[in-house]
Amino acid sequence: MKVLLCHPNQKVSLEGMKGRPMVGPPLGLLLVAGHLRASGLPCEVEVYDARVNAVFTTNEKGETIFGDTDLESVERIKRARPDIVGISNMFTVQIDRAYTLAKLVKEALPDTIVVIGGPHVTVFPQEALALPAIDYVVLGEGEHRFTELVRAFIEGRTPAVEGVVGKTQVISLPTHKKPTIKYIPDIDQLPLPAYDLVDLHAYFDLARRGYSPRYREWGKRAMTVITSRGCPHTCTFCSIHATMGYKYRFHSLEYMKRHIDLLVTQYGVDFIHFEDDNLTHMPERYDEIIGYMSTLRPKIGWDTPNGVRGDSWTRERIKKAKESGCQFLTVAIESAVPRVLNEIVHKRLELARVEEMIRWCHEFNLRLHAFYIIGFPGETLEEMQTTIDFALDRYRRYGVTPFLQTLIPLPGTPIHRIILKFGFFKDKIETKHNQVTTDDFTPEQVRKIYREYLWKRLAIFALRTLTSRHDFFYNLRLVAKYPKAVVHAARNAISASW
Repeated sequence: MKVLLCHPNQKVSLEGMKGRPMVGPPLGLLLVAGHLRASGLPCEVEVYDARVNAVFTTNEKGETIFGDTDLESVERIKRARPDIVGISNMFTVQIDRAYTLAKLVKEALPDTIVVIGGPHVTVFPQEALALPAIDYVVLGEGEHRFTELVRAFIEGRTPAVEGVVGKTQVISLPTHKKPTIKYIPDIDQLPLPAYDLVDLHAYFDLARRGYSPRYREWGKRAMTVITSRGCPHTCTFCSIHATMGYKYRFHSLEYMKRHIDLLVTQYGVDFIHFEDDNLTHMPERYDEIIGYMSTLRPKIGWDTPNGVRGDSWTRERIKKAKESGCQFLTVAIESAVPRVLNEIVHKRLELARVEEMIRWCHEFNLRLHAFYIIGFPGETLEEMQTTIDFALDRYRRYGVTPFLQTLIPLPGTPIHRIILKFGFFKDKIETKHNQVTTDDFTPEQVRKIYREYLWKRLAIFALRTLTSRHDFFYNLRLVAKYPKAVVHAARNAISASW
């Protein structure tokens, strides 16, 4: 049996603006492939990533597409002659790319079984299975479920796998809430990702050309590593619980060492993005990880682009992070208003602890980024302005780079359900920025203060570049590596289309 795991091409024209393609190895597919291969089942496994050829085209809808065209994708899949096609989709904003690929595959290869997985279809399996092209949806974590689905087909059985839904099971799914699923209790039992099934050097080349999966990627061969899954916190805007659950599960230090050793020795990786949703949830475990990173020679750079909590840090931890090769930390603050943090976001974060972290990072010259969100239902314009003022002040005084955005109501999140329940939107709710309308504010009012924020952020960027020697050389490197990002930021400030 032939199994082909696919990542669709990428739409890069969103909300009227052409974004920067962000391409990294399809880690989820490589984990599924590694598990399937380790199962010993008599099947051949391939991975196809439609983004790798890095060509821009315009489709019939006028959308800018990055990677193989739809026609090229289906021709590539036809040549592979798969019995099963598995399609991965990580983001709701790209779900139409996954659905389009499924449709084209089924039209070209009607006897091929088409399976789809990812956060969006985990929340909306009925939507996916309503499409004639899709035969099965894998909910949540896919490694074990997809392997057991393949096993059923090899053995000639009708699939009956927990967390795998087909056309006949969809009628029994709850209509207005996410299906209940189980999660892998011991993630150390998972094989390492099957990196050999893709050309990692092609992704390193894309990063050098400015298409890295993260901004500020300074390594020549950077890779994402996820050392844990699940998050016990209850932030209302976060969608991670749909696929990874609330229980914190983590790899042992020995597993993590084996993983990083493979990346460094076999693929020459020189930079690691720790993409955990909660890397510092167990501070002592974090200390072990940083202790190990400190032993690597040559030193490996690392960062936390997905964000960490601001209340897990001590002065000594910041110092050791810097010494171990950390290039920057990203702290998820969300709001500078305690009421919003506690009553709306449910973050349960003490801002005084965040302020300590900011001062310690400044003391040890460790760059710090910060996530903020405005536009929650229940928030006021004045509270939004307080968060904006806080973000800009810490940027100006301490160099804490703000990444502030308006709320995106992600499907499957508590905030999305609240918006739907109380009608906090006009006409329809979409998975886009700035969708909320309440008695306290309108999208137009939020857009206005957001535009003002963007202009002030650009001004502080220019001021720090001209007045700080450290920032001058850092920002020079940043602009040289991502020249279009400056143009994009200026355009955003002018139009603030969302």
